[in-house]
Amino acid sequence: MKFIRPHILTMAILIALSFVSTLFSFITPLLTKSLVDDVFIDGRTTLFGYIILGTAGTYLVSSFSTYISNYKKGELDLILFNDVAMEAFNAIQFASMKITQEMKVGDLLSRIVVNTRSAISMFTIIIPEFVVNAIRIITPFIIMLFLNFRLTLIVMIPALLILFPAMFFGKRLEFTQKASLEKTASIYSFLKENLSMIPLIKVFGLEMWSRNKFNEQMKGYYDASLEYTKNSSLNNSVGSLMYGVPMVLLIFFGGPMVIQGSLTIGTFTAFMSYVILFFNPIAQFAFLWSYYKSSSPAFDRVNEIFRLEQDNGGKEKLIVNDGIVEFDDVCFSHNNRRILHGFNATFIKGLNYIVGDNGTGKSTILKLLCSLYPLEKGCIKIDGQDISEVRRADLRKNISMIFSEPYLFDGSIYENILIGNLSASKEEIIKAAKLVKVHEFVTSLSKGYETQVGESGLKLSSGEKQKIALARAILKNSPIILLDEVTKSIDIESRESINDVIKSLKNNKTIIIITHNINDIEQGSNMIYLVQENQRKGSIPHSIDLPISKSVLSRKVQGL
Repeated sequence: MKFIRPHILTMAILIALSFVSTLFSFITPLLTKSLVDDVFIDGRTTLFGYIILGTAGTYLVSSFSTYISNYKKGELDLILFNDVAMEAFNAIQFASMKITQEMKVGDLLSRIVVNTRSAISMFTIIIPEFVVNAIRIITPFIIMLFLNFRLTLIVMIPALLILFPAMFFGKRLEFTQKASLEKTASIYSFLKENLSMIPLIKVFGLEMWSRNKFNEQMKGYYDASLEYTKNSSLNNSVGSLMYGVPMVLLIFFGGPMVIQGSLTIGTFTAFMSYVILFFNPIAQFAFLWSYYKSSSPAFDRVNEIFRLEQDNGGKEKLIVNDGIVEFDDVCFSHNNRRILHGFNATFIKGLNYIVGDNGTGKSTILKLLCSLYPLEKGCIKIDGQDISEVRRADLRKNISMIFSEPYLFDGSIYENILIGNLSASKEEIIKAAKLVKVHEFVTSLSKGYETQVGESGLKLSSGEKQKIALARAILKNSPIILLDEVTKSIDIESRESINDVIKSLKNNKTIIIITHNINDIEQGSNMIYLVQENQRKGSIPHSIDLPISKSVLSRKVQGL
């Protein structure tokens, strides 16, 4: 109703236009009756011109009404698709990341695009057609009663028979359509993953392996869709069979009446038309029921997106002055695996390092600070304010994060830096680029800052991508900066350049850095070393040789 309510008037107009188109179809059989009985048989030729004008006018008005109806229906369909798809997209954007990460990207794509299209058909096709069909049934029924009461009752007997196949096949169609939609989502997921890994596939010569995998996906879709097609075809076939019953009854009982003279040929001809007009919407009801059952799984899949838990945060305003970040007895698990248990740490203005083996929860600490994941226990404070009680927009405005694999959009270098601060001027963007020492590289390109980086920045080197990501964070100018192994996969020159930039910011910002490279740690900085639970708490393996004084180890973390 949220999406439909603004368009109630449009839907009412659609129903009225459809009724107008149908209303004139009810007049045509009466004109045919008059043509046969009054003109052809009784010879009243003066009526011939009027019948021609009436027939032509009927078709003209009906045609115009149909055009307007179809146009407005198509327009409403596009508007609703835009509104629902945008709302679904926003629901995913603001949903808890812990939930959305459990859903495949291809599945989300199919819900937003494919399933939304099917879901809105309930409101642009099924509901308007249901109302109009009710009118289409009542009107010819009343006209037939006036033409011949007894014959009307006879041909109406099989009306209920047409509904039985729809009821029988409806549940099957719903079940098989749901399976087909799930297979469609699986194909989207496969294609998204596979097409993004073409370099790996080529290097390892996996083209045939990949083709076989895709073939398996398509076979699953084929089998599920074929089952739906079989049930849909059976439903239509049985419905057509039932549709023939009233015509047989009309000929069987009405034919002798014409022969005996108790029913005129024109009336019999009109009756045949009205039987068609009467049973068409009944058959349409059966179709709409099947359509409804087929659309229900899509409707449910879109509705599941709207029911996703939203990551709204609290209502308090966050004000950051000193930039002190505190983790107090924090616990967190993912996929039934305990990652952090009783974690306590304090990060202060300046350089803070987190080191440790893989799987000890280093990246998780940064994501928890950004509230990308909900805490199981404990709290995280910034300048004494519990981040669970502050507005998410405030929290993320005060934090910048650069990931080990920088996220770049398929756009220009300028746009990828600009998203750090959408209101920034070109001069501010260039200043940030110069600070991270990427300006000279950008200006050496033929299109400069308008150079397209490609999907996920594939046209740039790892070092160039990280510098652009760092320029974005500097442009944002947040008091807290998080860096998740940003120098892991880049060349020495880029690493030194990025480290110089980071160190130049240490007097004004709280910088938390995850690193495996002990050489990157600046002497006298705050460092936290994470160990697995089965290792000796707070100890450093002998294989690590620190090229700095032990004063860097201001604190060792107890627990995980």
